[in-house]
Amino acid sequence: AVWAQPRMRRSAPGARQGATPPGRHEAMALEVGKPGAAVAPTMEGYKGAFNAIGRLFHACSGGWPPAGCDEPVPEAAMLQSITGPPGIVQQPRHLVLADLADGPYYTIAMWLGAEDLARADCACRLTHELNRSNGGPWWALGRQEFVGLELDGDTLFDPADDETRRIPRGHRKVARVDWKCRYMRFAAEIKMFRSPFCGSEITSVQQADEIAYSRCKLRTDKLEARSEIGVYMEVEVHANPDNVSLAVVDFEAGGCSSVTFSPDTGAVIRERKIREAPRKVEGTYIQPLTTITSGQGFEGSMGLYLKGGRLAFFRRHVDRSGEDKEPVVGAWETTGFVTDLSWAEGKRLTPCLAFRDVGEYHLATTRINEEPPIVLTQQGLAFEEALWRSLDWDAGEQEALDM
Repeated sequence: AVWAQPRMRRSAPGARQGATPPGRHEAMALEVGKPGAAVAPTMEGYKGAFNAIGRLFHACSGGWPPAGCDEPVPEAAMLQSITGPPGIVQQPRHLVLADLADGPYYTIAMWLGAEDLARADCACRLTHELNRSNGGPWWALGRQEFVGLELDGDTLFDPADDETRRIPRGHRKVARVDWKCRYMRFAAEIKMFRSPFCGSEITSVQQADEIAYSRCKLRTDKLEARSEIGVYMEVEVHANPDNVSLAVVDFEAGGCSSVTFSPDTGAVIRERKIREAPRKVEGTYIQPLTTITSGQGFEGSMGLYLKGGRLAFFRRHVDRSGEDKEPVVGAWETTGFVTDLSWAEGKRLTPCLAFRDVGEYHLATTRINEEPPIVLTQQGLAFEEALWRSLDWDAGEQEALDM
């Protein structure tokens, strides 16, 4: 818009109804802060930036004409009030994007998702630089989407949020980070598995009792601090020649405990390794869901959900038993919150897949976000220890029995 004021009249304060309305730009300024019903919640939450635009409109109108003036105001006098004394008159300029770069632009851009931000990056060099700067939209989006997630070999999305990361004395300068690149890296790599596997898919297992650890770690301290936020991880099982389970372990902090979900039997197992050789494990288990396969490996989707210091598991079975039939996709089921984190040591938990035997599998991590596939309800049996059954195992005793 060109900030040139048209001729207008303004009635004195207290004028009767029917007096000449204020000018167009002044009216725009007066209407800022009076949003319609559709945008009221958005503007109420971010009214500081939008009021700034309103003040900009008002300033550009020059506050003209003065209160109490009923006569038309010469445009030359109005222009002089905006641009300065005679002889230094400048033409009013157009408002450009750079005028909003110091505040309102960030507020507006932070409503955009990753796809829209990527398109805004392509608009011009200014948006390209603003979006990926410190405190910019890519930084804000990453801190929102990756709450409580840590990347193996790295740290939290924003390293400044990690109090456990020790920074050597003399190295406390804020590094320049390309937040878009960091966002894209996190979005891709949190779904990947660690060596010897590569990427977010597993197609072959070469050793019995193999464990595939995720590159994503769950920071329980960060999630407990934001109890309203949870983390859901989902794995699709397309081919399963034997048996695969979804587990979470506390090995990063030197612990030796795990919680494992068996999607075919519907059981959840808590285990703690007492001795390495001969191997001795103490455990308990509970079966919130029914057994759905008989001698066949589970295929479908399975997921784990951590929120408020409690764990829940999900499954959706795909029946491919009929050779001439289309696969039958079942409904989502959940164990509910089956256990807290009293069994875990440290502040980091690692999701993983446990394979029983070698074979040609096909699994893929499909998503890691805040929302599980169905609404979660608390199941009373989850925290009743009397309903958990013992599952201890001692390799030394087993060898003696075999002899």
